[in-house]
Amino acid sequence: MEALYSNIHYWLVDHPTISQFEWKQGHTFGSSISFLTISVSVYLCLTLLSLRFSTFIPTLTTTTIRSITAIHSLILCLLSLLMVIAGILSVQHQMPPHDWKWIVCFPGANRTLPRGPVFFWIYICYLSKIVEFIDTLLIVLSSSRSRRLSFLHVYHHTLVTVLGYIGLQYAQSMLGLALIVNASIHVIMYAYYFLSAIGKRPWWKKVVTNCQIYQFMLGFIISALMLYYHFTTEFGCTGVGAWCFGIVFNASLLVLFLDFHSKNYTNNIKKEL
Repeated sequence: MEALYSNIHYWLVDHPTISQFEWKQGHTFGSSISFLTISVSVYLCLTLLSLRFSTFIPTLTTTTIRSITAIHSLILCLLSLLMVIAGILSVQHQMPPHDWKWIVCFPGANRTLPRGPVFFWIYICYLSKIVEFIDTLLIVLSSSRSRRLSFLHVYHHTLVTVLGYIGLQYAQSMLGLALIVNASIHVIMYAYYFLSAIGKRPWWKKVVTNCQIYQFMLGFIISALMLYYHFTTEFGCTGVGAWCFGIVFNASLLVLFLDFHSKNYTNNIKKEL
């Protein structure tokens, strides 16, 4: 068992590519403003055009959509599981001894740079958000696109990518914890999508939405702790400016997900009564 753990730790934390990783704007792949701008702009333009000219866009058969969705969801489910495990091991490895506040507050005053295994896996998470644009493509190519393509879906996919970029650029505190929590939820979510695509619709659809809502609530609680450390420690916490953008985004998502929950679950219960 110890040998297995050592091997896992090496490939997920100690490997030179991971342990020596450093985010450098304009040098690391995907780190330039132009890359982010082009990626998000292309995504938004194609999505909006698909809505405006939906009659000219062909739809794939249900069987084809399900097959592609199953493969896509399985890949992202396994990648998310990998990020959960790697995130936990990386935080344990990179955290200073007995300094638990590091998990929510990276020391400021240029004492924390976006490098090392924690930031490597945050970087992988950032790139995975671009891969998740395929979620929207699959909806656009399905016969039910008018019903499934919502403002919440597009808004979430767009800004979470921007948030990942900003967080890396400014070494935002709490990113390691955010990685673990977000990836854990994506394991459940993409497992649901995968099983649904192969015809075995699981019972936990509502659980996925609830987990998203709890994630945002947890973010507010942890943010309060981060701010406490920021104003009471010598060097403060890094990335507070990036955090300001993130907390506004989280608040907006919480409102949108609560509205989605109300329309899809609360109203249905009332109808049944």
